[in-house]
This record gives sequence, structure tokens and C-alpha cells, in this order.
Amino acid sequence: MFKTRVLAEIPLTSHMGFQQFRYDKESLCIDAILEPNHNDKGTAFAGSLSATANLCGWGLVTLLLEELDDDYDVVIRDSRLEYFLPVTQDFTVRAEFSDTNSINPFIEKIRTKGKGRMDVVVKVEESGELCFRLTGAYVALKKKKWL
Repeated sequence: MFKTRVLAEIPLTSHMGFQQFRYDKESLCIDAILEPNHNDKGTAFAGSLSATANLCGWGLVTLLLEELDDDYDVVIRDSRLEYFLPVTQDFTVRAEFSDTNSINPFIEKIRTKGKGRMDVVVKVEESGELCFRLTGAYVALKKKKWL
């Protein structure tokens, strides 16, 4: 299970109150509780939103690539964070590919060149209002065998 692996391999995540991970090939959602992620104002800490959003985007690309036969490392190349409204309750972070039509060319590129870039949008909404958005570029690299 992906959540179990994330919690084991990325120690910080075991302290972030993640409840559920939901993946459907076009999106990944992470549900988190506010309690371990709040700031001095009682709203979601910007660093927690950023960390969860980066993880969610990384997870979306990672899960897509795990469906292939080869092994890839996924890293974030760059991102832009936008904070619109405070998050005042437990929240869901949702990552989606910026353009689903770019999935097949991305897969073809990493298969032929060993690396590729995928753009992802990650959002947090509360009561239908956009509170936070990350737009990021994730890079996949074929894992190298050193020995």
C-alpha cells in the first residue's frame, strides 16, 4: 500500500496526520487532519500545506510510473505556491496532471530517453473555495544501477 510505504520511507509524514490516500490514475488525494498541521492562528500552517502538496504531486507521478515495468526516481524540479484563503479544518490535498493529454508523451519520453517532465496542479479547497494551489514540474529519471 502506498500510504504505508510513504509513512515508512519519509519520516516526517508519520507526524502529519494523514488519514487516507486515494488514487485513480488521473489524481491523488491525501486527507489530513488539521491538529498536527496548524499554526499559531489555528489555521493550516503554510509549511504543512506546501509539504503535503509536494508529496501529493510526487505521489501522483510516482504511482503512474509504478504501473510501468522499469524503476524511476521522481523529484520536483520547480514549483509555485499560492495561498488564497486560510484552511480552518481538516483538509484534502488533490493532485492532478495539468494536461492528461501529456501522459502518453511523458511515458514515451522516459522510455526512450530515460527521463521526462510532468506538470502537476495540487489544490486545497474548503467549502468549494480554493485556499491553496501548487503548480509544479516533476521530473522522472530512470534509476541507475551503480554496481
